[in-house]
Amino acid sequence: MTPEESEQIAYAGSVVFENTSTIILLSGLAGVYILAFTISMHIILRKNNNRWAYKALIALLLMAFALAALFACLDIALGLLEVKFGFVVSLSGGLIAQELAADSKVSGMSIISDWAANFTFLIADTAIVWRAWALWTENKLVKWTLLIILLADIGINIADAVVDTKVTINALNTDNNSVTFDSLSPALNLTVNIVATFLIAHRAWKHHQSTPAILHNNKTEVGAILLLMVESGAIFGMVQVTNIILHALDIHAAA
Repeated sequence: MTPEESEQIAYAGSVVFENTSTIILLSGLAGVYILAFTISMHIILRKNNNRWAYKALIALLLMAFALAALFACLDIALGLLEVKFGFVVSLSGGLIAQELAADSKVSGMSIISDWAANFTFLIADTAIVWRAWALWTENKLVKWTLLIILLADIGINIADAVVDTKVTINALNTDNNSVTFDSLSPALNLTVNIVATFLIAHRAWKHHQSTPAILHNNKTEVGAILLLMVESGAIFGMVQVTNIILHALDIHAAA
């Protein structure tokens, strides 16, 4: 076995390990997400409300669930198919030819997965901004700030998906624009979440201060809802930070 062949096998092994780890992680996260989604929908549907905002919220949650499920399924399928076409189905050109064949086989799924992931984060960001907007309706500066950062977030995420699609179609290993948008997109997602969650937390604190001292140990319904908004924003922020770390590791590995 030549040194070049040994290097190819080592690289292939690292790819298989990474794909397997991704499948395990996504499977666990998908289970947690399904449980959280089921609980949230059960709570929401218990109330009879025909207002358009209520219906829009349900529609957003359903869209987010569908996209998240699509992303998880596609990512798991991608990992399995890359192993199948990259290693199980042998070609005369060796591992390099098999890797190229695997990439071409799953390119369409990879593009859909990228778009699904980006839109999942966008829907989550929209929901968080919506919450903050509803709590700051009287403050035009806050509303304009939320609108501007949300529009910037949408634009960057769509641009990121477009650039990633071009990279996949052209079978490029790397692209400066792709790396830039891959770094900028999750950072902007996190910024939107931090700003909106901070605004919600500020309202929650003001509400806490405005309640009589005797009620401080007993949460009011409004206080409980505000606290839930802050906690969900914090949890989502942890997910976003994890996403940024994973992006950074991918960029470092590709460099």
